Amino acid sequence: MPDIELRFDKDMLVLSAPIDAVLARQGIDSARDRQYLNLMEPDVVQDALNLEVVAGAQCLVTTTEDITRARLAHVRMDDDAERLAREALAIANDATPQHILVEIGPTGLPLNSSSKASLNENRAQYADAARLFGNEGFDAFFLNGFTSISDMKCALMGVAQVSDKPVFASMAIGEAALEPVTVPSDGSSTDADAADQSASHAFSFYEPVEVPTFTGARKPRTPLPIEQWPEAVAAMEDLGADVIGFETADPIPKAVEYAQQAARLTGLPLLAQLYVDPTLQGKKTSPLVPLADIEEYTPDTMGPVAVKLYGAGVQFLRATGAATPAYTGALAATVAGLDVHKN
Repeated sequence: MPDIELRFDKDMLVLSAPIDAVLARQGIDSARDRQYLNLMEPDVVQDALNLEVVAGAQCLVTTTEDITRARLAHVRMDDDAERLAREALAIANDATPQHILVEIGPTGLPLNSSSKASLNENRAQYADAARLFGNEGFDAFFLNGFTSISDMKCALMGVAQVSDKPVFASMAIGEAALEPVTVPSDGSSTDADAADQSASHAFSFYEPVEVPTFTGARKPRTPLPIEQWPEAVAAMEDLGADVIGFETADPIPKAVEYAQQAARLTGLPLLAQLYVDPTLQGKKTSPLVPLADIEEYTPDTMGPVAVKLYGAGVQFLRATGAATPAYTGALAATVAGLDVHKN
């Protein structure tokens, strides 16, 4: 696997989208079942990741955002953390991408930035999570989904305690909340093919056990206020992040503005994640509507917005939220063969 650091500030690269939307179309509750799938139905995860690689993603993101002990405890899997990390990494490697990023999300624990004990507990959670993956089989850690600067600091310090791997750090910012991807209310699939595929997988092995859903992952996330973005960029750079990223559900002009602001504040490679609102899935964008007037992300707008973010100095692009492989494919096709644009 090539060293991703050799590509910093050189090639435009696309990260795989989360597989939540693909799972939801099969009637799978990703907030509850994602980790069980990694262990018990790896083919389901494998198929979803393969679609992202085929769509053109050079960087495959592992399905391990819930890998901290606190998150796994919500689905009674805190004793399976080591096995889960090993299996998730094996699944990602089987997809043979160019690069693999190990995702670690927020613990969800209350954090008191004035309490040494609270800070130490959070740092330990991230250090333990990073330690699970060893030092082989992936390119970098991906600290993602954070909405608190203090929490991001804990994550960066925790990972640095146990690994010298490169770190991608990303904060959710903006004005629009990030809505969760959920299974249709009636539990049905959104199309016949997905229903057939869902029916072909035997999930009955854990149905008799009442597994609590981690509700924190299903609530809308309130992003970091825009005025705190410069502070977040400085904190991530000061604590050793190799790539500075943001995730936003705000309209396209705002996303470009956040990228431009980050480019002025740091010389590090930039990552832009565009959050697709689940309530807008399937909506078409007219080619006659000016891009600046479009408020949502659709496959039709991925190409034009990728061009604008490329011009703002972004190197890494990703569609998140309810994004499907179609979004990844549009991003990858737009920036294929381009070198990073530095102002």
